[in-house]
Amino acid sequence: MFTVSYVTSFWAKDSNDTLPNPHRREVEAALIANIHNRYFDQIVVFLDGATEQSNCIHFLEDMRNLHLITGLYLLTHDDIFAKVTCVDVSGSQPPYYQMFVNAVSDFVLGDVVVMANADQAFDYSVEVAHNLNPDVLVMLGTHGFSNAMPQIIKYFYETLAGTEYIGNVGIGKRAGAVGANICAESPFSWDTFIFHKNALKGRLKEDAFKRINMNNEEVYFYMNEYGAENAALWGLQQSFEFKSLYNACNMIHSWHFHLTPKTHKEHNSPWKQVDKSPQGSVPYPWGGYTGETWCTRQKCKKSGHPIPSKNPPCVVENNCFLVNSKAESNTDALQNELTA
Repeated sequence: MFTVSYVTSFWAKDSNDTLPNPHRREVEAALIANIHNRYFDQIVVFLDGATEQSNCIHFLEDMRNLHLITGLYLLTHDDIFAKVTCVDVSGSQPPYYQMFVNAVSDFVLGDVVVMANADQAFDYSVEVAHNLNPDVLVMLGTHGFSNAMPQIIKYFYETLAGTEYIGNVGIGKRAGAVGANICAESPFSWDTFIFHKNALKGRLKEDAFKRINMNNEEVYFYMNEYGAENAALWGLQQSFEFKSLYNACNMIHSWHFHLTPKTHKEHNSPWKQVDKSPQGSVPYPWGGYTGETWCTRQKCKKSGHPIPSKNPPCVVENNCFLVNSKAESNTDALQNELTA
């Protein structure tokens, strides 16, 4: 089995804040859930906007205090924070290229990298990542936020973020609706990339992670732009020839801890396009359509970018994962923690 590192970016807390930002607390709850996940060998957090007054020292202290609130520290025989690596970053939110550079840096020790938005909490189904085929690139659309989530995942959210915003589930237009199950509803969006570190280390092509704006300038794109994850997938394809692009969201489940208003500023750069994209994204690759048409029960759309399939060649050949591994059942996961 390969070792697995979870890698994400988080923002340093404003030292002037006296009350916790609601979404920050959601992210912290997701991080605590992932730290508790026994199938992550390492948790790596790149802390954006770190200062002398607010940096990894303060972040780890805050996380330890939140862990005390869960009460699970009484049942933890080892220091679970020993597997946490926090990296101070002076800059602000990184573009997608820098996120992948971070993911293959020497700070990351695992063979397999699970790179995800910080508000994604993973259940024990991520165990199968330990057996990922090096020739396969996995992406995951989130399962959102619902009563279908395992008890232990829900426990972390309700204990640390509270229940005030749970009534927002199904409301609004972001990602279709707050708490939406993207895995079931859309093949066009995902929040997680899973890959072998050695597949990309030393191979990332920086220019492939830039897009042309209306001034004919090549500039980086960020994760909170329309079509950014699709553009990032295209950049990865230029960097390494993966044999399968696999949307494994039916096998590996992530849960979205984001019921509160957005915190990141949206980047709405006017990208150069030949025709208006039906997805609101930049046509593949940066002018013209060679993408595929995808249909759901509601409608069909043409993708301007590559999209991972739920039935790629590795599924047909039964080699997406090198060893068949059955993840631990989630239904009694909390009870397992409490009786350990």
